Amino acid sequence: MFYIQIQNRYWNKNKFPVKPASPTSKQIEVEDIKAKSSQWAKAKTAAYISNTQQVYYLERQLFN
Repeated sequence: MFYIQIQNRYWNKNKFPVKPASPTSKQIEVEDIKAKSSQWAKAKTAAYISNTQQVYYLERQLFN
């Protein structure tokens, strides 16, 4: 029982210390890439929703 309590205490600790990332100019580049990726994903999602709505509308007319 005592062993389990000790194990649980150290369960979530990292074995290696996490070093904070040093600030570099690459962070700006990464943020730009993430922004472009996000915009691309939003555009693709909007297109998918639009296509789905159009297909639903057209198929509904076929079966009525």
